[in-house]
Amino acid sequence: MLKIFVSWSLVVFTLFSVLSNKLAAEGIFDTIISVDGAAITNYELEQRILFFSFLNEPGDTLISSRQSLIDDRLKMAAGSKDGFALTPTELENAMLDFAKNSNQSLGGLLNLLKEGGVDAETFRDYVEVGVVWREVVRKRFGSQSQPTESEIDRALAAERAEGDISVLLTEIVLPAGPSQLEESRKIARELAKITSIGSFSEKAKKLSVSSSRDNGGKIPWRNLKDLPNGLRQIIASLRPGQVAKPLEVQNAIVLFQLRDVEELGLKAPEIISMKFAKITGINSVLDLATKTVNSCNDLYGLVKLDKDVVLEMLTQHPDEIEQATALRLNRLDRHEMSIFSDSPDSIGNMIMLCERNYTTSADISRSEVAKNIRAARLTNLAEGYLAELRTNATVIFK
Repeated sequence: MLKIFVSWSLVVFTLFSVLSNKLAAEGIFDTIISVDGAAITNYELEQRILFFSFLNEPGDTLISSRQSLIDDRLKMAAGSKDGFALTPTELENAMLDFAKNSNQSLGGLLNLLKEGGVDAETFRDYVEVGVVWREVVRKRFGSQSQPTESEIDRALAAERAEGDISVLLTEIVLPAGPSQLEESRKIARELAKITSIGSFSEKAKKLSVSSSRDNGGKIPWRNLKDLPNGLRQIIASLRPGQVAKPLEVQNAIVLFQLRDVEELGLKAPEIISMKFAKITGINSVLDLATKTVNSCNDLYGLVKLDKDVVLEMLTQHPDEIEQATALRLNRLDRHEMSIFSDSPDSIGNMIMLCERNYTTSADISRSEVAKNIRAARLTNLAEGYLAELRTNATVIFK
């Protein structure tokens, strides 16, 4: 759903002021980026920034708008190569669907966009790229995304707590602070292409900042239903050797490769809450804690001994836990710890799992599970294909 705020007019005014000064100096229709010879103009960038601001896209709209336009050229070139072209009726229906999902009529949405300085053509082009890309992905990867009956059974068992399904994962955690994000994204795109379990583990030893790097990123057997919501569906859609789409969390990018799956046929209930501790302090103190603390109760004494250590005790449903924390808790057993830090002298944080509380889950239809697996696989394959197109493209900034 689109969130249109009262402050939209102020945002538009501010953006127009900044962009108008820039365009006055450079020329509104001058080419600023070339993607395999296809031009992106100042005007298109201005329009995409205004449109993304209208959609309340998170992050830096200039950076995301620029990358989005580059990706659009690559996606449309792929569509042209595969012979996809929308008819006027198909395009209009897609625009109507977009408006409907925003609780607007098409005319009403276009009027709102016009008030914000966004041309109807900008909206039309954005919708067209989305539809063409979906068709490209379906044609190229549709057969690969279809789950087998056993895979659906396995996912159903995990959701219904009718079976005990364990997975072996290898993780790579890349640092992704503001100065590292773009470089880590490039590395993550290359890592996501790896299909060799051994090669992925070697990369974990060299690149990962997680404590698991010492073991080649290998995580012990974990019950599928113990994984955080969202990650559970992604992992369930993988086959051994496949790497999931990189997950961007706070100050890190996380990749998982599925090594193996084991079905024991035992009943295992769903987690309804997790009790865990978050400790922040100097890394040398946290390292000492790993040697002296044996349970969550011991942490209170640690805080009393060092006033600079901050302790939080939390009990939350897995879906309520912040994603970066949930990913770390996933690989912990009761009273195990995970430290995340950049250097021995800096401030780091430690997570300690106190307990998991379980119950049974609600029934889920077979068709819905199959649909979720297909969607997760298509998303993963689409990201990989787009990363390949980016790598092979000649992009020139002027």
